[in-house]
This record gives sequence, structure tokens and C-alpha cells, in this order.
Amino acid sequence: MKKFFKKPAFLITLAVVLIGTVAGVFLIRKNKAPAYDFIVAKRQNLTQEVSSTGRVKPAETIDLAFEKGGVINFVNAKVGDKVKAGQALVGLDSQELSSQLQQAEANLDIEKANLSELENGTRPEELKAAETTVANAEKTLKDTQDNLANVRSKADADLRSVYDGELNESQAAVTSGRIALMTLTDIQFDHFTIQNTSNSALMNAKDDAIFILLGGHNAGWWNAEAISKSEGGAFGAVQKAITSPAYSNIDDAVSQALAGLQKVKQALDAIPITVDLSSTDKTNISTEKNSISAEITSLSSKQQATIVQKNTSINSINTAQTSLTTAENTLAAAKDQLALKRAGATVDQLAAQEARVESAQASVENIKIQLFTRILYSPINGIITRQEAKIGEIASANSTITSLISEKFFEIETNIPEADIAKIKIGDTAKVTLDAYGNDVLFQAKVVSVDPSETIVEGVATYKTRLEFLSEDERIKPGMTANIDVLTDKRENVIAIPNRAVLSTNGDKLVKMVGDDGKLQEVKVRLGMRDSEGNVEITDGIKEGDKVVTFEKTK
Repeated sequence: MKKFFKKPAFLITLAVVLIGTVAGVFLIRKNKAPAYDFIVAKRQNLTQEVSSTGRVKPAETIDLAFEKGGVINFVNAKVGDKVKAGQALVGLDSQELSSQLQQAEANLDIEKANLSELENGTRPEELKAAETTVANAEKTLKDTQDNLANVRSKADADLRSVYDGELNESQAAVTSGRIALMTLTDIQFDHFTIQNTSNSALMNAKDDAIFILLGGHNAGWWNAEAISKSEGGAFGAVQKAITSPAYSNIDDAVSQALAGLQKVKQALDAIPITVDLSSTDKTNISTEKNSISAEITSLSSKQQATIVQKNTSINSINTAQTSLTTAENTLAAAKDQLALKRAGATVDQLAAQEARVESAQASVENIKIQLFTRILYSPINGIITRQEAKIGEIASANSTITSLISEKFFEIETNIPEADIAKIKIGDTAKVTLDAYGNDVLFQAKVVSVDPSETIVEGVATYKTRLEFLSEDERIKPGMTANIDVLTDKRENVIAIPNRAVLSTNGDKLVKMVGDDGKLQEVKVRLGMRDSEGNVEITDGIKEGDKVVTFEKTK
């Protein structure tokens, strides 16, 4: 048997078998499928969206109420009526100073009592009561001083807000006026010549408009370039107000802007209707006329709103000042009374107290004859949606009796969860669908505000966010359910991979890549934006064409 194994044929056969076995194992291993899945990194566009559901509401809903109660004596608007900004809606027959009248009458009683005490002499318990009265009057004075400071601060803020709106609108108005003059100039140069006598009225109207709006002289034949470079007149007044936004500068800028727009409108109207204009020219003229008319209306409304706010601020400050004056008088009277009680009355003191009684009586009579008619004015152009006021009925203080909504644009109110709110910023655009019309009808909107404080919804911190539709659409109605996709960020032509391919180790972000030899290697990467489809931007660590492992099979 040993001889058999030593034979050459056997040895050769055995060697062949061993070699074949080793080669087979090698081939099997070589042909075995890799234990991972990978993708090739490539450039692509990423879009990040935040989705939410909200409800359509008027862009502006306003509830109106009286600060103090009284009897209603006129109602000028009913539900469904369209009203203008500044229009009087409801008025009271009561006096806003009714509470002050009561206080004045109480002061009169105090002064009469003080006079009586002076005449009768002072008892110890009366002296103690007088000291308490002084302490209470001092506290009341401090409260009214704080209230006056708060009222003045709010009045200043409200007035600055309406003035800022006026300034912004006046800037847009003079810009529109300049554009309209350039359009008019193009038509003038295309269809009229200086020899054409029919151009005289147009040339004069244009000269007037440029003088008032831009400060140019002899500008009847200015070209568009000259118009675009002129910065005097109303335009210059607006720029001055922007640089130095004092209220007087803004008032002057708005007045000049309105005068300039009126002149521009007259210039557009001066284009002779007998001239054979192209349809494009006619359309351009019509567009500019509509634009200028709209600017005049808008700027006039802003100007009126400022006037209303001024009056409101003055009335609020006067009311607070009156309360302060009353508190000062009360404290002074209390101190005087205390001094009288301590010192005892003299003939002069009795005479002085009698004078105080007469003064207090005069204050009562003066307040009684002042009929402070309280009127609710519409702060916007809108539509009355609620009217609870009825002539002869008593309106409760701070109780809404009239409501209105803005006449045109609508907005969406939604609650964005805390996890997504950091992605949202003012100005972000959004795609909106309304349940009433299905997913195929898209509306465009943009984010206009985000509440700084949270709102708890079903135990989750959310932030109330408002979006405004970008254009009017008669299909949009208040109360409709809106599905919102806010575009919060986007990247174009960036290296991106599936987010699942990113690993976290000791605070580092890693990916596994397939080398040229087929082996895996870990590479540290830097991440950018994550999109809404599960992809993430890679700003550093891999390049286009790299093989990135997305799934590694367990052995």
C-alpha cells in the first residue's frame, strides 16, 4: 500500500486535485456578491419644505368697541356695507368723561366736607383719616403718572407706524409717477413732433408734471433719460423724508407726492384722442392711468389714516393727562386739608377753602357741559361683518359691537411645530391647496409673520404663522382649509447622498466609501442642507463620482 502512494501517477493526481480545490475556493470568493449596497455621489438640486395645515381668514379682521359705555345715538353702517377708511360708523350720546365727572363731583363733596371740618374744628380721628387720604392720593398720583407715560409711549409707537406706512407708499407713488412720465414720453416721441400744434397741451401738461414731481424746468420735451435722472420736486422731498424721517418732512413729502401724481394724471389725460395710437400704446396709457389713480387713492388713504391716528393719540394723551391733573389736584387738596387740620383754620384758610369749593363746583359744571361724542371710525377700507349697535341701546365698554374685514386679500393662519419653526423665515414662498378645490389647484403665498411666543396645541409647542396669498382670487373664501408647503431652502448643483448613508461617531459625521480595490473606508464629511426627500448636501469630504455605501449587510 505504501508503495502505491509513492507512485508518480498518484502524486500527480493528488496535486491536481489540491490545485483545483484551491482555485475553486478562490473563484467562489472572487465571484461572491459584495456585502453592501452603494450609490455614486452626484450633483443634484435639493429642496427643503415644511408642510402644515391652516385656515383661510381675512388679511385683516378688526373688532371695534368703545372704551367707555354710553347710549348709541347714530349708526351709519349695516352688515354687508362697504366702508372707507376714516368713515364714521357708530356714535355715542354719552360722555367719555362720565367717570371724570363722577370724580369731580366726589372732589366737590370732599372740598365741601373740608370746609365744614374747618368751620367745626379738627378731631384726632379726623386728623388720622386725613393722613390716610394723603397716602392714598399719593399712590393714585403715581399710578396716573405711570399710565400717562405708557399712553404717550403707545401713542408715539402707533403714530410712527402710520407715518412709516405713509413714507413707504409715497416712495412707491413717486416712482410710479416717474415711470408713467417715461411711458408718456415714449408715446410723445413716437407720435408727435414739436411742430405739431396738437402737442402743445401735452407738452405743457408734461412740463407741469415734471416740475411738480421731479423739479425739472422747461421739461416739455425731456427724453426718458433726463426724466430718470431728475430727483427734485416731490421725488426729492420723499428722499429727504427717507433720510430724515421727521413727521414734518413726511407730511411735506406726501403732500408733494399727491400733487405730483395729480399732475402726472393730467399729463396722461392730455394725450390727444385723435391721434392714431397703436393698441400697445393705448394699453400702456390705460395701464399707467390706472396705476397713478391707484397710487393716489392709496396714498390719500395713508394720509387720512395718519390724521385719524394723530387725533386718536391726542385724545388718549389728553385723557391720561386729565386723569393725572385730577390726581395732582386731589393730592394737593388732601395735603392742604391735612395741613388745615393740623394747623387749625384761620380766616384766610377758610376763604381759601371756600375758593376751592367754588373751583370744584366750576369743574363739575364745566365737565357736565362738555359733550364728548365718542365715534367709532373705520380704520381700513372694508366690509361690515357684524353690527350689534342699535340706536337707543347702551353700548358696554370694551365690548365689540362692530366688526369688519378687509375688502381684498386673504391670509392663512397655521401653527408650525417647534421642530420646524427654525427653518421658517419671513418672505418664504409656499404652495397652497384648498380642500374645496383639491390638490390640482395651486395657489401661491408667502410667510408674512411668525409669533415670537409659543402656542401649545395638543401638548406640543407650536408657533402661529401667517401667510398671505400673492394675488387675489375670487375662489378663496374665509374659513377654507389650506394645505401648505413652505419652501424654506434650496440648493442647486450640489453633491448630495441619501441621509441614511451618514454615520455618527463621537460627534463626527462619517460615510463609508468603496475604494478602487473594492475595500471600504470611512471618510469624515461635513453636512449641509437636508431636503424633504431624505437627501443631504455634502459640503466637504466626498466628490462627484465617489461610491458611497448606503447599506452594509450583516455577516
